Amino acid sequence: MRQELDRRLVAVAFTDMVGYTTLIQADERQAVDKRDRYWRAVDHHHQAFGGTIVQRLGDGSMSMFPSALAAVQAAVEIQRELAVDDVPVRIGIHVGEVTVERERLTGEAVNIASRIESFAVPGGVMLSDTAYDHLRNRTDVSVVSLGRFRLKNVGRPLELFAVSADGIVVPDPQALEGKGERFVSLPSNLPEPVGPLLGRATELDLLVASVRDHRVVTITGPGGVGKTRCMIELGRVLAPDFLDGVAFIPLADILEADTFIPALAAALDVKEAEERTLGDGVISLIGDKKALLLLDNLEQIVSAAPEIARLVAACPRLRIVITSRTLLRIAAEREFPLAPLALPASADAGSSELLLDYPAVALFVERARASKGSFALTPQNAGAVIAVCRRLDGLPLALELAAARLRILSPEALLERLDHALNVLTSGPRDTAERHQTLRATIDWSHALLTESEQRLFRRMAVFVGGCTLADVEAVCSEPGEASFEELESLVDKALVQVDGRGDRLRMLQTIGEYARERLEDSREAGAIALRHAQRYAALALDIRDSIEGTDQVGAVERGIAEEGNLQAALDTLLASAKRGDTTALEQGLQLTGDLWMYWHIRGKNLSSRQYATTFLDLDPVGVPTVGRAGALLTVGLGSWMSGQFERSTDEWGKAHRIAAELDAGRELCLAGFCGALAVLGSDVDAGLTLTKESAERAGALGFTWAQALAWTVNGMFQALAGDLGAAKTRYTDALAIQQRLGDKEGGGMSLGGLAGLASGRGDPVAAIDLYGQSLEAFEAVGDRGEEARILSEIAWTHLRNNDAALARRYFFKSVQAHTDVASVRGVGLSLIGLAATEAAELRPDRAVQIAAAAEVYANQEGIVVIYSDENPGRDFVEQARASLSDVDVARATEIGRRLTIKQALDLARIARAAPA
Repeated sequence: MRQELDRRLVAVAFTDMVGYTTLIQADERQAVDKRDRYWRAVDHHHQAFGGTIVQRLGDGSMSMFPSALAAVQAAVEIQRELAVDDVPVRIGIHVGEVTVERERLTGEAVNIASRIESFAVPGGVMLSDTAYDHLRNRTDVSVVSLGRFRLKNVGRPLELFAVSADGIVVPDPQALEGKGERFVSLPSNLPEPVGPLLGRATELDLLVASVRDHRVVTITGPGGVGKTRCMIELGRVLAPDFLDGVAFIPLADILEADTFIPALAAALDVKEAEERTLGDGVISLIGDKKALLLLDNLEQIVSAAPEIARLVAACPRLRIVITSRTLLRIAAEREFPLAPLALPASADAGSSELLLDYPAVALFVERARASKGSFALTPQNAGAVIAVCRRLDGLPLALELAAARLRILSPEALLERLDHALNVLTSGPRDTAERHQTLRATIDWSHALLTESEQRLFRRMAVFVGGCTLADVEAVCSEPGEASFEELESLVDKALVQVDGRGDRLRMLQTIGEYARERLEDSREAGAIALRHAQRYAALALDIRDSIEGTDQVGAVERGIAEEGNLQAALDTLLASAKRGDTTALEQGLQLTGDLWMYWHIRGKNLSSRQYATTFLDLDPVGVPTVGRAGALLTVGLGSWMSGQFERSTDEWGKAHRIAAELDAGRELCLAGFCGALAVLGSDVDAGLTLTKESAERAGALGFTWAQALAWTVNGMFQALAGDLGAAKTRYTDALAIQQRLGDKEGGGMSLGGLAGLASGRGDPVAAIDLYGQSLEAFEAVGDRGEEARILSEIAWTHLRNNDAALARRYFFKSVQAHTDVASVRGVGLSLIGLAATEAAELRPDRAVQIAAAAEVYANQEGIVVIYSDENPGRDFVEQARASLSDVDVARATEIGRRLTIKQALDLARIARAAPA
């Protein structure tokens, strides 16, 4: 008879002694000695922790342990012992089912463990996500996530972890290289469900099949039927099918079709660019990825349908699921109508237990228990519960709103009031679906139960975009001297206002928000509340400015991100008032655009900031000198400078300086001084030195230390250009001391980058790389991706000057990615020059000339990019490559290169990377 296979669930471990082959060629005795110490350690600790060495693989081993914990404990002890003996070893661990045979293990788990070991670094212990799952609740084992990776011949991406313990090496995730590649995907940001999805099993199965068969699936149905909740669960079920990402995009606050693509781009972190539309940027990001977009609440902007059709046509493996009350009516679309939850046919539908088999009743009871813990479905109240569910047509949102009232009402009293509300308050259009009228009646009923002060707060909260805080509610919605806490608590209790998971942010569900907006528009206070809202967020913008220029820069940026919707709404309100001739609103708008100047810069919004500021500036053609106008000119000047329009920035910053001087506005005068110096960075060193010195001294006298430090940083740039490297180092160092004391990551990153450049220039690559690393960390902390791109490029040049072309290439590609993230075609072109220089350094002149020709095309374009010098260290490398070719070959390679797209040029550099030198 055939023997049963010995299948076991084990922890599979691979070890490998790094560099053994090279060492044995160089020093055989030392190599054998280290190998013997390696094997003694492996044998000893396997025995100590119950491991079995199944196979020795030359200078490596394959083994199994009874548990992930035992494998990790053994691996840690092996590494600690061998670290003392200076024996470099990699260890990878995975948990899975294997077939145990004589002197070998077989199964997918063996392949995965081997791949994981290939990613490990000497002295480190790396785990698969499956192995980590067996350890996640242990307090005595610390691990660090290294990201998700797609491993060769492994069907799913794995998240890899590194053990973090004394004596154990934890690798830099960005530097990992093994038998696979880092898994880059769309944002996968499905919200956590608030509870189980009741009564939708059949619909969910049908939806899964529909999405697999059709490019676009639109879930339709009346407001409150549960479209969003079904879509979220659908995303969770389909996540394994879409390994490139499942992105949930809420669109409730997007009210105009022409803002759909900007909203989509923001959700997917696609940046602005002058050389491409945001729509093209989204298409470029998705490309041929197998991804799923979940677009929630699209009914108010169905006219955006052509953009969705274009996206589908351009991205062949993309699937889109939409929730809407109406169809898009595009060719790729398939409708999935979602009906209300199933209801009992009559009030007498059997026992209480059987009633819970009806999803509408089950949902109502669950929400009732959440509202009032003692609630129970009994034979006595079952009839009233059924009647409530039937009156509400089984609409989930309506059921939840009604169930929230059981805190103070019995089911019978609830039914009585609800019945009256439905008969009297059916205010929806009669030509719309009956269920829509029912939902409106439900909200009308909930609204009618509010006190007058609660109703006032409810409608006023509709002014917020993307949520708000309690302090925002009190500032915008309360009358002077009044508090709104009790009214707000009542709105939350009645499910008219939602609180996020952290409990610090408030928002309305879309349908509720629409109803509240109608009430606000019907009142006589809509304009006044919008103006209050604008003033509140103008004050927030000032606070963001002061915090960025003070001691809470990172926190300020985080607040700005949370409130971007409200800030934009405030700008729009002030702009509309200014266009009607309101001079106060004009000055407030100018001030707001000026206050956000550095926040917008850090966030890479230089184009939209320039557009807003320019629009406000143009509303006053006379140009009355005000502090607000000076601030707005600082903002447009920065936008112009970042896009390479240096003469325009000189004019705009010059105007800001003249206005500030006329008004004796100290802050604006300091900023305009060192900004004006930036405008002449590549053309007038003497003027730059004078402007920055004056700016720093003025800022010091005012106690404006943030500006003083930044002025010294820019002065350091000019000192370096003037050739006084000692003075440059002093300026950078003095500035950095202030910046580190303030927590100024943006300015500190610039000063550290300047010091790194000096170290690189004097031939100290070790110090330069360390300083660049600190600079990069600072920019990452504040989120300035544009500056990250610059620093990555400078790190690459440093490696290239130090004859390490492999590392240079890696960092140039990282710089390309960073420039791509901020949509900078010009920046990508500059990094391509670096890749061309790398090809030249590795003696591939033909490719170097081709890539350089392509780079010149893109680097000379206008576009957002952070650059402090026009000097290009790649020119000499490329000229050497040209000199090694004949004139005919140079002409041919140049012509080919000028016709290359960015992708083709990058692909050429990648081909060269894989080719032998």
